[in-house]
Amino acid sequence: MRYPFRINKIDKLVLKSYVGPFLVTFVLSLFLFLIQFLWKYIDELVGKGIPGGVLVKLIGLSLADLVPMALPLTVMVAGLMTFGNLSESFELVAMKANGISLLRILRPVFVFMSVLVGLNFLFLNFVIPKANLEFKAMLLDLRSKKPAFNIDAGQFYQQIEGVSIRVGHKEADNETVKDMLIYEYKKDDSKRLNVIRAKEGKMVMSKDKRMLNLTLFNGVRYEEMTSAENYRRTYPFNLMYFEKQSMAIDLSSLDINFSNREIMATDYRLLNVLQLQLEIDSFNMRMDKHYLDNNRYLGRLIHYPAIFEQMGTPKKLDLNNYKNLNNPNILSNFDTAQHQSIRALAVSMARGTKGTIDGLASTKEYEYKDVALYKSEWHKKFSYSFLLMMLFLIAAPLGAIIQKGGIGLPLVISVLLFVLFYAINITGEKMGKELVVPVWFGMWMSTLVLLPIAIVITSKALQDKSLWSGFKLNSRLVSAIAFVKLKVRKKA
Repeated sequence: MRYPFRINKIDKLVLKSYVGPFLVTFVLSLFLFLIQFLWKYIDELVGKGIPGGVLVKLIGLSLADLVPMALPLTVMVAGLMTFGNLSESFELVAMKANGISLLRILRPVFVFMSVLVGLNFLFLNFVIPKANLEFKAMLLDLRSKKPAFNIDAGQFYQQIEGVSIRVGHKEADNETVKDMLIYEYKKDDSKRLNVIRAKEGKMVMSKDKRMLNLTLFNGVRYEEMTSAENYRRTYPFNLMYFEKQSMAIDLSSLDINFSNREIMATDYRLLNVLQLQLEIDSFNMRMDKHYLDNNRYLGRLIHYPAIFEQMGTPKKLDLNNYKNLNNPNILSNFDTAQHQSIRALAVSMARGTKGTIDGLASTKEYEYKDVALYKSEWHKKFSYSFLLMMLFLIAAPLGAIIQKGGIGLPLVISVLLFVLFYAINITGEKMGKELVVPVWFGMWMSTLVLLPIAIVITSKALQDKSLWSGFKLNSRLVSAIAFVKLKVRKKA
């Protein structure tokens, strides 16, 4: 009895040949995209004294969003390299000589890609929304974090709430300072200002880094007496000289302030398929209600004009008979002296009605553009997953056709295909969100463009034909190509 899905040595060979380049390329692709991320946010993360564990967590969360970008490039490079190597070493030829078709050779990798497509969908649907939520919240927290406490000589440090500190000189131990000047801004209603100046001082951070303990020597303290009754008239102040004074400054204002995750979770990019579908259904119900309400409102404007309320309804005109309202000689029902006023009022009402309709149309367009964001994200989770299979069906047969392994030519072709895919994908997504084309068409545009390419390349590979076979070329062009090939062989 034959088992059609039984794994044999050829399956293991092909799968092993594919998985190795796949993993290596995936890691390298993630690393390249990670460098881009670090380059983008480096200014916001450096110089704030952020703990190493927090930075590692932030980078780990950012990797989740980079996986969907790295996978398409990985699939193309791995497919081209694997089947290019197998074809270049004549292993594909040996398999075909033993009656094994290309589809049978591709089967183990196809099964692997099917599993990868499913895992990618689950990753897009469940992992990325949560990772992006935590990443955006942490990035917002770190952006609001003030730089780490580090006073430079000769400059005012103003990051501590209510305090401004300047030192004239710092010793090598980074604790002993000379010529210290401190401004204290009180938080009470008086908003009084205290000024402290000392010839020498010592700064020591507490173990938990939340308090700055100062010991000042040979200084003076100036304090405005804002609580005095006649302060606005006499401006009294208190001046105190000291040989030694200790004070503690709270550094809690430098800590990270954590954002509200629940508020941020309403972003369409942070929802899964079920949550997106719920938002889309709610929009459809809301639009149906708006449609009925707008129809009733416009019906009242059209069928019950205020002309008759302001000018008076002639007795011989029956408002229930709408045929009379469509009569172009309706003015004949009124006195001649009223005709000009009726025309002016009719024009004013028409402009008002047009403004109302334009406003309703603008609101409708805004609502549709808003829900287009949710629809695009819904389609994105499916299209990005299915696209991996499409790229594999392009890369693997193309590798078998070009018969070139290694990292050079496959990488060049992969980058070109990736740029093509990325450009089409971004264009389609933007057109869909702007309602230039239907949302589903915009999100699946790259797949629809690559589908005929995949069919042509796969059919050529199955027939063991060259990629350009079947295309009629000019005889002079054919001769030129043959001449170039001959020169290349002679040099080799």
